[in-house]
Amino acid sequence: MRFLQLRQMANARLGTHNTKRRSEVRGGGAKPWRQKGTGRARRGSMISAQSVGGGRVHTPKPRDYTQAMPQKMRRAAMVDSLSMDKPRSADLAKALSALAGEARKLVLVPDKSDSYTNLIKSGRNLADAKLLQANYLNIRDLFTCEKVIIPLASLDVIKSYLG
Repeated sequence: MRFLQLRQMANARLGTHNTKRRSEVRGGGAKPWRQKGTGRARRGSMISAQSVGGGRVHTPKPRDYTQAMPQKMRRAAMVDSLSMDKPRSADLAKALSALAGEARKLVLVPDKSDSYTNLIKSGRNLADAKLLQANYLNIRDLFTCEKVIIPLASLDVIKSYLG
C-alpha cells in the first residue's frame, strides 16, 4: 500500500522548478582580470558558480515525476462483486481492509444485489466506511474520502445514471 500512496503523491507533483545553470546565464565573454600579477585567484568567467549572478551548480530542472502502475496491480485492484451471507461488521471490515489497506475514509458503492441489505447493515457500524447507493454518488463524498470501492456491477448503474 505504501507504493500506491507514494505513486499518488509523485503523480501530483508538477516538476516546474527551474534555475539557471552556467550555460544559461547571460554574459561572461571576457576574463574578469588577467591570469597573473594581481594577487587574486585565477578567474575565467563571471558566469562561474562562485560569482555573484553566475550560474548555479547541480540545480533543479523541470522533470516528470509520474510513476506508472504495474499491470498486475491494476488487475488485482478490480472488484467483480462484494457480497455477504449475513450482516457482520467484522467480516466487512476485514474485507475492506484487504481491499483498501489502512484508509481512514472509505466510500463503498455496492450494487443492488441479493446481499445489498447485508452490506448496508454491516456498514452502518463502521466509522471509517461510508456506504452509498450508486445513484446517490456525489462529488463531495468522493473528494472527502481517501479510497473508493466500486464493484463492476455498480459501474453500469453509474454509467446509466450519468450518461
